[in-house]
Amino acid sequence: MVIIIAFFIFIISGCFWYVFFRRRENQLLDHLQDMVDNAASGKLSRSNISETKLSRLEDSMKRYMDNTMSEGENQKNQKEIIQNLISDISHQTLTPVSNLKLYAGLLDESGYEDKEITSTIVEQTDKLDFLIQSLIHLSRMESGIIKVCPEISKVSVMLNKAWQQYASAALQKNITYTMPETNLTACFDIKWTAEAVGNIIDNALKYTEENGYIKINVCEYSFFVRIDISDNGIGIDSKEIPRIFTRFYRSFSVSDLPGVGIGLYLSREIIKSQNGYIKVSSEPGKGSVFSVFLPKSS
Repeated sequence: MVIIIAFFIFIISGCFWYVFFRRRENQLLDHLQDMVDNAASGKLSRSNISETKLSRLEDSMKRYMDNTMSEGENQKNQKEIIQNLISDISHQTLTPVSNLKLYAGLLDESGYEDKEITSTIVEQTDKLDFLIQSLIHLSRMESGIIKVCPEISKVSVMLNKAWQQYASAALQKNITYTMPETNLTACFDIKWTAEAVGNIIDNALKYTEENGYIKINVCEYSFFVRIDISDNGIGIDSKEIPRIFTRFYRSFSVSDLPGVGIGLYLSREIIKSQNGYIKVSSEPGKGSVFSVFLPKSS
């Protein structure tokens, strides 16, 4: 009888402590879940101040969230400052740059003897204008002001739009341009993707000698449409390929050629913002192939 009573006491005691600790465990888990939910919404606040482990955990999480939100707010403020600064610069330089172009043109038409000076003024003014416009695009893209709107569109329409900007430059260097007819479609923003592809075509034109070629090829994969932009220009050293998409990077081998080192960076950001990507294969002296992968659906 004593053994039976002891056994029942043991069972009852075990059940009691199981329920007790189970309840505490559930309370702790519920409290932790509330803390995480509040932290995620930025509303975490310490409910009590004590030396319990739970309170110390709450305090640590609160300090972490405060620091994280403070850093995020600082980054947002810095982006706004940079954006406003670039907007002010672009606005203030618009008139001087336009005047420089105007007077350089008038100087050239007036029969000024030293044509080299006037052509240098025009060239440097165009370079300054291009740099300012690129900085504006760059800052707007990074700050989220420019938003791409991908939709199912014909790849051929975008490629024709990209090429139109550089057709005259190709004609001046007698560069052959070939693009096959295609009915393939993909999901992309026509305007901004044309600019991204146009930057790649522009690079190909700059670094390809006269009488060279630029070839476009389009092929279809399961989830992407691939656009290859090939040239027989000077090529890129394999060590430099990872760096050509960084801002303002220019190889020493092309330092004497026009460019500011923003175009490829913008191209990558535009394509990446549409869930696409760019690959490069190149060999010095044998040209380059830039492959743009655009998703077939959103």
